[in-house]
Amino acid sequence: MRLTKILHIFLLACGLLVHEAHGADTSILFVGEDVSTLTIASRRAESVDRAPAIASVITSSDIKKHGYMTLAEVLSRQPGFFISPRNFGSIPYLRGLPSSVLFLYDSVHLTSDAAKTVQPVDEELALAAVERIEIIRGPGSVLWGPDAYSGIVNIVPKRGRDVDGVELNAYGGSARKEAAASLNWGHNAGLWEAFVSLNARSFRAYENEYNIVRFAGPGGIPVPPSRRMGSGSVERSTFAEAVFNFSWQDWLRLSGRWSEANRKYILEDPPSGLRWPASSLKPMWYLKLELEKTFQDSDLRLNAWYNEMDDVEREIDLEKREHKSHVAYGELLYDREFWGGGAVLTLGVSGRYNWINGAEIAKGYPPDFFDPDNIFFLPRSRQSSFDTTLVSGFAQFKRHWPHVDAWFGLRIDDHSEYDLRFSPSAGVVWSPSRKWNFKLVYGTAYRTPYASQFTGRDDLEPEEVQNFSLGITWRPGDVLDLSLTGFWNQIRHETGKDPYYGGLSDTAMQDLYGVELGGDWRLSRVFRLRANATFIAHDGDDETYQYSVYVFEDGEWVKKPWISWSVPFETGPRSMVNASLEWNPLDRLMLAVDLKYEKSWRYSYDKGAQRGRVPGHVQVDMALSAKDTFFKGLDLQVTLKNLFSTSYDARGTYGPADSPPFNAYAGFTWHY
Repeated sequence: MRLTKILHIFLLACGLLVHEAHGADTSILFVGEDVSTLTIASRRAESVDRAPAIASVITSSDIKKHGYMTLAEVLSRQPGFFISPRNFGSIPYLRGLPSSVLFLYDSVHLTSDAAKTVQPVDEELALAAVERIEIIRGPGSVLWGPDAYSGIVNIVPKRGRDVDGVELNAYGGSARKEAAASLNWGHNAGLWEAFVSLNARSFRAYENEYNIVRFAGPGGIPVPPSRRMGSGSVERSTFAEAVFNFSWQDWLRLSGRWSEANRKYILEDPPSGLRWPASSLKPMWYLKLELEKTFQDSDLRLNAWYNEMDDVEREIDLEKREHKSHVAYGELLYDREFWGGGAVLTLGVSGRYNWINGAEIAKGYPPDFFDPDNIFFLPRSRQSSFDTTLVSGFAQFKRHWPHVDAWFGLRIDDHSEYDLRFSPSAGVVWSPSRKWNFKLVYGTAYRTPYASQFTGRDDLEPEEVQNFSLGITWRPGDVLDLSLTGFWNQIRHETGKDPYYGGLSDTAMQDLYGVELGGDWRLSRVFRLRANATFIAHDGDDETYQYSVYVFEDGEWVKKPWISWSVPFETGPRSMVNASLEWNPLDRLMLAVDLKYEKSWRYSYDKGAQRGRVPGHVQVDMALSAKDTFFKGLDLQVTLKNLFSTSYDARGTYGPADSPPFNAYAGFTWHY
């Protein structure tokens, strides 16, 4: 039976349940939940301890007092996460898996089928509009579909009640001559509330000098070698964002987000010492509608959104590479409580239509063409357009007893380009006392294939992961909170993408094991110490890349091997430690000192011919905040990043790169 028939049966069941429940008025998903609650694990508000996932929540208060400037900075301080800064934007790793997190903004997907590297964790996403950040470590495909692979990050924007007035933020930074400003407005009128946020940012890249100034000449051939070299510096990068949401009573909500990231940066080929300018322009927007109807023991919700992402990239004066991603999504959710709230059943159906224009499936690597003997050929890219459909049905049942919660979930995905996919999940939470909490979670997920897989293969097998996580939390009192989580990710059909030519590796198998530790100790009324550590072990295949060319022999074109190489699977550092000390001597004064340690790790570059090493290093940051300074409503903050100017060779796009230098920020927030 195909999935469409299953969905017809599901919709009929929904109708019967709604008819049975119609009558009273009790809300399952309440409006204005506390910022410490989580909504993405069950699609309803619940505590982090009881959520059916290894989860955590970062509040806007945490963001402000630690002086975090980007989402990447926030995540880099969380257990399991590693952020690899690159010239074109950061790449997030979770539990050793790169580009594997599903990013949501107000539950709308911020990913694209055209490119897995579209992950807005840098300056394109302003934290001034964020109320909290919800994090799940582990697969979440049952309720969120493909790409909830190694985890989920949901950015929850502020609402009218969170501001209820006007809020102005501005700051400047030293190292990149950075400037940023944001304006928030919110109002809660009882029956309705609204929120609007406008944000802008600008800076110059740390590395901005280049020596290849031109390459493409008239007639589609390179300029003479004597005209290629020179000197120059890239212009400033600019970022803009607008966010809004509006709700009427408890049944209608309209929201949207628009952003445009115009990043100017340098690319470098370390073996040759050649550096050339590059740019990326990424406009992105969505519009979302939510409708909700509450009955006595149940809740019916309709979510629909449209999302559009563009990406225009250019290197030196070569031909632009542009792709567009358009997504239309609709979802019907039904929640039903049983046994006086002791159990909850969540049922859902969804449909998604993607159309992609100009997805890049292969490209030329410019340094291969910079040779002075090359006077005829320019690097070219190969692009393709396609559309896909995805129809899904999913269910999750959660049962609560006095000391135990248990759940089971299942999702069925019917994709136009590959066979039916089943994503089960299950788990149990046991709290024998207020001091102890044990959580065992099993989850599966798969990742949307690369664009070149959609266009070039018939035997499509998406990457799949099975995960087991065991979390233990111990709270001997109100001042100490300790946690330990062990995990195992088993990955099949793993595929990597070559940064040089854009091709894909052969499929491989990977196993990642690890332990995450966390602690929160309230030393006294004015001191608080937080720390976490992550340790990862890996066992799996190398990534192997193979390229062929067609050669004209004996009157016909013959396909022959051209180049191949293998590189170890890249997990980032295997050991990471974060610690922070908060000092709050007065209600109006806060000092936060953050320490981050990452163990040394190795990587490959120059098409696997060379090995690079990022040395182990420690970074210390400090943020000093003062509330109601000079007059009520004016808050000041000074933030120092990389306080001791730690310098090392970081992992760049094509080899080693300079690490970020010391940076000082000063800013203010005014609330009226």
